Amino acid sequence: MIDTFRLRLARVTMIAGIVVAGGCGTLPPASKHDDATHREGAVSYSRIEASASEQYKLTQSEHAFGAQLITNDPPAYPEILVGKALPPTTIRVKAIVDEAGHVSDVRDLDSSPDPDRQALFQACRTAVMGWTFSPMTIVQESDDGRGNIRQVKKNAAFSLDYAFRFELVGGRPRVTATNAATGT
Repeated sequence: MIDTFRLRLARVTMIAGIVVAGGCGTLPPASKHDDATHREGAVSYSRIEASASEQYKLTQSEHAFGAQLITNDPPAYPEILVGKALPPTTIRVKAIVDEAGHVSDVRDLDSSPDPDRQALFQACRTAVMGWTFSPMTIVQESDDGRGNIRQVKKNAAFSLDYAFRFELVGGRPRVTATNAATGT
């Protein structure tokens, strides 16, 4: 009985540590590109936090780990749009990630028929489709009533939302992170 209590206490402590560490973590820096002629300026992004209703639901006997970004080449500002001097534009996307950690789809969260906006979304889509993540592993634990804990692990698909801000600064293209709550 005491061993089961200690095991559950350790599990709750571990999950709380993961949640705290995940909430305080930062995303890894964007990787460098050899073809940087049209990518001058800072290039970054921000992850949009999901509301409680959109988060992956775990049962009381489950915990999860993984789902960490491994490779994340940033989008390029489309060269064809540089001469148009577009106003700053934020593109919000949802990255759908399969059980192996590969992006299987990228969806536009603010779809528009505007061809310039579609070109910016395509730049995001092209970049994000090349991203890789560590697989999200869900561990389900069960107690046989005699203090023996059994774990069953499985990988699961997941999705994460990101925001990219495209703008021209001094005539040079720039893609920067935005605050998901304010859009700035």
